[in-house]
Amino acid sequence: MSKSARRVLIAFAGIAVLILLLCAWLGPRLLGANVRSRLELGASDALGMDVHIGGTVGLRLFPVLHVTLTDLRITNHGAPVANAAQAELGIELGALLHKDLQVQSVAFKHVTIVITRDRNGHFNVQRPPKTEAAARAAEILAVSLTDANFNYTDALTGSDFGAQDCKLRLSDLRVAVTQAPELLSGVSFDGHLACGQMRTENVTASEVKAAIHSENGIVSFDPVTLAVFGGHGAGKVDADFSGALPVYRVHSVVSHFRIADFSKNVAAAKGAEGTMNFSADLTLRGTALTGVMQTVTGAASLHGENLVLEIGDLDKEFSRYESTQNFNLVDVGAFFLAGPLGLAITKGYDFARILKKSEGQTTIVTLVSEWKVEQGIALAQDVAMATAKNRVAMKGGLNFVNDSFDDVTVALVDPKGCSRVEQKIRGPFGKPDVEKPNVLVAIAGPARKLFNKSRSLLGAKCQVFYSGTVAPPK
Repeated sequence: MSKSARRVLIAFAGIAVLILLLCAWLGPRLLGANVRSRLELGASDALGMDVHIGGTVGLRLFPVLHVTLTDLRITNHGAPVANAAQAELGIELGALLHKDLQVQSVAFKHVTIVITRDRNGHFNVQRPPKTEAAARAAEILAVSLTDANFNYTDALTGSDFGAQDCKLRLSDLRVAVTQAPELLSGVSFDGHLACGQMRTENVTASEVKAAIHSENGIVSFDPVTLAVFGGHGAGKVDADFSGALPVYRVHSVVSHFRIADFSKNVAAAKGAEGTMNFSADLTLRGTALTGVMQTVTGAASLHGENLVLEIGDLDKEFSRYESTQNFNLVDVGAFFLAGPLGLAITKGYDFARILKKSEGQTTIVTLVSEWKVEQGIALAQDVAMATAKNRVAMKGGLNFVNDSFDDVTVALVDPKGCSRVEQKIRGPFGKPDVEKPNVLVAIAGPARKLFNKSRSLLGAKCQVFYSGTVAPPK
């Protein structure tokens, strides 16, 4: 090696040593209590909540400046909102010499977020409004959360939602100077969400993934994929916060989900085989306080074929006049025909009794459950099922505004769609009024043939109860 090359190498080594000595001397002075307090103060001011760094504050200058925090906690009026075991901030080097720290990236690890709403409609994350002068715009190139858990509890509606083992990545996050109710109209970003599990009171989904885009007050989750009831779910959700009231548009499809897994959500079924397909297109406007349920419009459907259910032999039950008088048609209709909306009415109906009361099994050859939703009321459009020998159909509505049955009638129908036996159910989901079956035509053996022949000779006609797509058994 030439002398000039050695001199250059020695010079570079000397410079490197000086930089390391400078960092060793400057780091504690830059970080210490000064930076900790500045970070806590800046974050608290931006969030309108109390931010506390309970652990260490570390510095890494290469390849870029990063500040690592441990035991980060966020509270609001003493109530916990979020905590993270570690947070890593990418900060402009020059920002350390100024009052305002300009954060370029944020990465949180081992995160827990808890959102609650009390019976008065107040959220634990509510904060006092800021004047435009006090509010500041922000731009962060990248935000990420790993190993995150989220829980939302609503005492006003009695609902609960949770998400576990989540990863969230946001890019190009921009927050403009806006205030409620237009707060989200000033937020824009692109991102991706993945959760190991999401759960509500009645449904648990796994392998949840969604692409997210937010701009001009509209947050879109498109596409969304998940696994639920052993089937594959897909869809999209648009949440529009640009107006006075939020508007939600939901499109979802769940293909080939197992009826056995679905049945576990309403009762401990003795056995069930087969798969079904579900779809829904719904629009909602407002909040729980403004009566969002009375705004729901759209459609929902459920289809299935060759479903084997351990609920006793329904054809045997239907064939007997004496048994039919005592048999509860609503038991069949409420569980199997309410279909995509049935989970909402399970709290008040004793499905365990239905599934356990009889020995034997029934094969549902075809099941169709089509509903139209108007102002929070689901109206039966084509709701029926066929066994090997019989058809059962349903009419009426499910009122989700008042949580009640609206003149629901379940009928055992003949090949022409005329009622043989009808039964009505009215009143609240929690405690419905179920009338006794009204037997219109239920005569067994030769007497039935003679009765049907006499009706034909006399030209008797019935009022068709069902004329939908479920064909009569052959």
